[in-house]
Amino acid sequence: MDLSTSKILPLSLIKEAFDVMITGEKQVEYRDIKPWVNSRLYNKDGTLKSIDYILFFNGRCVKDSPYFICEYKGATKVKNVHKKYSTGFEVKFDDEKWALQLGKIIERG
Repeated sequence: MDLSTSKILPLSLIKEAFDVMITGEKQVEYRDIKPWVNSRLYNKDGTLKSIDYILFFNGRCVKDSPYFICEYKGATKVKNVHKKYSTGFEVKFDDEKWALQLGKIIERG
């Protein structure tokens, strides 16, 4: 694996989501279907971008932010998601959102 030639999508997370994702418990990240997110997933011509990994930061992306890099397995649209994780963190929505499918965590820092 050579991350220098990989396509990496950077995204920030709130601490509660970061804590359940870095353990591998939460393997889907939900994002609003909005122009900003769409522009991260699709090229201007409407084709899907080639993304290999997602780099998740805890909070703002600064030099010492905790992070992890995981495999990106694709995105689908979902609605009516209600999940509670071991830490008490909840994901709860009825409207349609992107569900980014995550694979193995390959780096933590």
